[in-house]
Amino acid sequence: MPIPSCLAAADALSALREFVQAVKLHPVLVNFTAALVPVSVGCDLLARLGKHEPLRHTAWWTLLFATLITPFTAITGWLFWDHGDVGVTGMAIHKWLGTSLAVLLVGLFIWRWRLHRKNAWASLGYLIVGLVVVGALVYQGYLGGTQVFSG
Repeated sequence: MPIPSCLAAADALSALREFVQAVKLHPVLVNFTAALVPVSVGCDLLARLGKHEPLRHTAWWTLLFATLITPFTAITGWLFWDHGDVGVTGMAIHKWLGTSLAVLLVGLFIWRWRLHRKNAWASLGYLIVGLVVVGALVYQGYLGGTQVFSG
């Protein structure tokens, strides 16, 4: 007798959650997002100030890789979530801010991709938004780290 698809999906999700928690995949992926986004924005800022072409290319590539990995960071965060985090305000903000940042990063990437296609330097508006995203990313990471290391 075949297993109903909803049961198979629930079993697969449960197995994935167990894997993510066992290997602590979310904290591993977080490091890529936390490093690549600030490096990208910082390189764009320094490239624009010094008209340094290699830094502009570094900014493009690091943002591309951050945009590719960050959705997995958010997904594994939800899978890594512990029921003991229910009702913890900082953890709720961490989860929803992280999910929002994964979506916003796609928008930032599209903006940066258009600049890349035009072979243009990062605009002041882009840099300001990028710095706000980095600030939100730092705050979001602080909240997650506080939850993990304060217990």
